Amino acid sequence: MGKRPNLLFIFADQHRKFDLGCCGNPQVMTPNLDALAQEGMRFTGCCSNSPVCVPARGSLLTGLHAAHHGALTNDLAVRYDIESIADVLNAGGYHTGYIGKWHLCGVPRRQTIEKERRLGFAAWKVANCNHNYLDCWYDDEDGVRHPVQGYEPEIFGGLAADFLAENAGAQQPFALFLSFATPHDPHDKVGAEYMEMYREREVTLRPNAPESIMVNREQYITHAEQVERMRGYYAHITAIDRQVGVLTELLRQKGVLDDTLIVYTADHGDMLGSHGQRDKQLPHEESIGVPLLMRWPGRIATGVNRGLIGLVDLPVTVAGLLGLSFTAQTDGVDLSGMALRGEEGLAECYIYDLYACHQAADKGQEAWRGIRTGRYTYVTHGDGTEWLLFDNEKDPYQMKNLAGDPALEPLRKELFERLRTHVESTDAFLNGDDYMRFCGRAKDFNESQIYFRRAPIAED
Repeated sequence: MGKRPNLLFIFADQHRKFDLGCCGNPQVMTPNLDALAQEGMRFTGCCSNSPVCVPARGSLLTGLHAAHHGALTNDLAVRYDIESIADVLNAGGYHTGYIGKWHLCGVPRRQTIEKERRLGFAAWKVANCNHNYLDCWYDDEDGVRHPVQGYEPEIFGGLAADFLAENAGAQQPFALFLSFATPHDPHDKVGAEYMEMYREREVTLRPNAPESIMVNREQYITHAEQVERMRGYYAHITAIDRQVGVLTELLRQKGVLDDTLIVYTADHGDMLGSHGQRDKQLPHEESIGVPLLMRWPGRIATGVNRGLIGLVDLPVTVAGLLGLSFTAQTDGVDLSGMALRGEEGLAECYIYDLYACHQAADKGQEAWRGIRTGRYTYVTHGDGTEWLLFDNEKDPYQMKNLAGDPALEPLRKELFERLRTHVESTDAFLNGDDYMRFCGRAKDFNESQIYFRRAPIAED
């Protein structure tokens, strides 16, 4: 076999699927991501299985659900004794690298990540978790911290360009994971150039955004205030888009663009005012729906695939596209046929929030379990009692909750049984505190709670 294709895997933090020009949103400027979609495959049914940063990132790198990779909720560490996509790529002869946000090692957030906790990645330029995008730093392979001046998407993009320039002409194929911490809020920590692009631009919220939007149980903002915050959110996305353009042009100049599989996605979405909510950890489309673009001329067809694929499937699928496979059992499955042959994808994606942490807790949210089928979103509370049922074909903005509708009892029973199959094979119908105790993670979780000056839970 000849040299394997290179891999450039780019993912953003909190970029929902609706907010790209190629997805029909003319308000956001994304010419380079739109070109990526035009030259490759755009997947409209990609779901973040657990729409909160740490569990989603753990699944994205291991092909395991949170109950199996250990990062059950934000700021609980992923297990380091499990196979990752980097391990698969290393075994396949790749030079692996990771640049950007990590957030998989628990607390404190500004810690330096030792080599044995990097899930196998070799090249390493990482800020574990930083959300002040104008006051930046990263740690290198030797654990040396580098404070840097500038705007974080440009800094991470520049480090990625250095990696590509160094490795594009090598005999050994490269596999770079580039993790942007934006467009996650704060939406006022934006490079001035990008913010200026949106200062006079028309910006609106989705039709399911009401007049009053919850920040927490004591604070609400108006519809108009959320619109202003959207300007910064879009500016963050445009900054990422520009870096995508820089990197693809660099690959073109090096003569390896068409020999590189490029993937773009995100760890989860953002409510951004829809249903009166902000942030994530909810089963609505704005929270679970993420962009997924793939480009690899001659192998991946151009067009749109509307099938379902979860983030937990992505590392297994990417490995399959490269002719590799995990040696350990994964929860995710190889759906490379969606990209190569236009296959339909999953019957449903298992979606869940095992613990309503941080902003979700401040808003009084609870743990939940659900499935997203091709047509329906069905969700229970953590204990298995029914909560939501949406017909996404008839009600794309999810304005009418059909849970409890007696006329739909056969459908509701069928969807519950399908959900129960996922729950029983993966975790359990339990609410947050009970689930932490069930998993034996209450002590670890309390370390995080105390770090964030939040109340610990009972450990027994």
